[in-house]
Amino acid sequence: MSAFISNFSPVDALSSPTSILYSGTLLNQAYAILVNFPRPSTGFAYPGHFAALASISGASTLLSLPLLLPTPNSSPLQIIGNTLMTMSVSLFSWTAYTTQRGRLPAIFGGKTPDFIIDYGPFAYVRHPAYTAYLLGWTGAFTALSGRDDAGWRVPAWIVCLMGLVAVYRTGVQMEEKQILSGKENDGKVDLGKKYKEYMNKVKCRWLPGLF
Repeated sequence: MSAFISNFSPVDALSSPTSILYSGTLLNQAYAILVNFPRPSTGFAYPGHFAALASISGASTLLSLPLLLPTPNSSPLQIIGNTLMTMSVSLFSWTAYTTQRGRLPAIFGGKTPDFIIDYGPFAYVRHPAYTAYLLGWTGAFTALSGRDDAGWRVPAWIVCLMGLVAVYRTGVQMEEKQILSGKENDGKVDLGKKYKEYMNKVKCRWLPGLF
């Protein structure tokens, strides 16, 4: 870590397509939790789960810091990683535009929305924000794997990636269970019925036609 800090300058974050895309991926996730999907004023309904997500995300970020440094060569893995991060930034931007700030709670927020969004990216998968996050993290891992200085970070990243998939999957299950139950909705709409109709229409959670 100290070696990275001594070799890093802010200009490096704009020194290559990989560093730019990785910076954009991190900014997207920061925007998501701080602005677009705000944490509830009453606190998280599942603070332990959110703490696990924050810890794994933090570890993943630290492992990927070499992506902010210039690399002399572009390997096929870096190109694939850049493609995945481009898809992540594009999908998240579309999702953020569709949801608009503050309309949906943060992951593990425990707040039931008053409506179902079934247009934009939600017309293809039920949880496009999580798809964007995973595309970004997978892209960062792939790009890092293509660097000569990746070393021990690759197996450590595999563990983190598995953890991220597990946490996001748990978040999706909790959100869908809560929406289907209609709790905390004050009877404004029959949200459970509407969400069942939406699930029958859009069958995949993350990837169209796959799962």
